[in-house]
Amino acid sequence: MRNQENRNQRAWLGVAFVTFGAYLLFRNLDLIPEFIPHYLFGWEMIFLVIGGSMIVTGRREGLIFFFIGGFFLLPEFFYWPQFNLRTWWPAILIAVGVSIILRRRDHVKRAPGDLTDDYIEDTSIFGGSEKSFSSQNFKGGKITSVFGGSEINFSGAKMHGDEIILDIFCLFGGNGLIVPNDWTVINESFVIFGGFADKRPKVSYEPGAPKKVLRIKGSVIFGGAEVKGV
Repeated sequence: MRNQENRNQRAWLGVAFVTFGAYLLFRNLDLIPEFIPHYLFGWEMIFLVIGGSMIVTGRREGLIFFFIGGFFLLPEFFYWPQFNLRTWWPAILIAVGVSIILRRRDHVKRAPGDLTDDYIEDTSIFGGSEKSFSSQNFKGGKITSVFGGSEINFSGAKMHGDEIILDIFCLFGGNGLIVPNDWTVINESFVIFGGFADKRPKVSYEPGAPKKVLRIKGSVIFGGAEVKGV
């Protein structure tokens, strides 16, 4: 089911890029009819589509794209003589801040960066950090990087059960995760204008041995996430 959802997301993203690329090409060749509104293929509409698709799949980070795209489309539908990007660009920061607040509400009882608990919640904004997490009953958590980055070492941690979920949000930043080589990492994050890489060597598992699965969810936007081995 999850694999099907990921394939559908990639398919829709591919369709969006093909459509936008075709529009730009036809516009450069003066083949676009005048009755087609220019904003239908502007960056604002692209942000709306990206944000909407993320919200539908349960990713609150999509609110950033949806808010920014919708806000800067308002002058196309309403008279706003004093509207200009130079004045209103701080609205982008407001959207990012709201998204971070919404993410924090899910773990409001846990202190940010508390690495002694069984859950991790780490936030890096306009900065970076290197930390180690050694819980022997690791249950997952959230990692947020906005215009910054962090590297967290999970090599000394042990999972609670056979599967946990780690939610990451990376916007114009990067996350580095050091995990045991025998953990199976499954990436289900929404990646756009960024990348996700598992650079660990492949490990052969013993027959019948229980698998330890780290499931990565969340969003990587204009940034990157990397998984490294011990």
